[in-house]
Amino acid sequence: MSDTTASARALTATRFSTLLGLWLVMLLSLPRYWLLGDQTRLALLGAFVVAVSVALAAIWRLMSTAERGRCPRAIRHLLICLVVGLIVVAGWRLFSAAGVVWAVTLSQGMALGLVLHVVLRLWRRRGE
Repeated sequence: MSDTTASARALTATRFSTLLGLWLVMLLSLPRYWLLGDQTRLALLGAFVVAVSVALAAIWRLMSTAERGRCPRAIRHLLICLVVGLIVVAGWRLFSAAGVVWAVTLSQGMALGLVLHVVLRLWRRRGE
């Protein structure tokens, strides 16, 4: 098996949607650090957002047509998990003494949703 075939097989819709989720988590965490005035984390996170954007574009170009066709379903699953994560974190923060701070809730909810997406996709693959 050639290296190009092996690397093309590694570029799956699940991996693309996971990287897209990471990009969204980082992008939606920017307001949290902007509001805190944490310039160091803000600059690092901004640089990583740009780097992951480039990686997403490269992966999309290298992905097979069949895997690109599977991307809408994987992205839909990601978005559902992100919304569920947001709801869980918002509910948790609402009923705990922490109160709801929108930037923190958004950041933590997105992270929880991404973890949920990855775990469910792994379980689904193990079941196949």
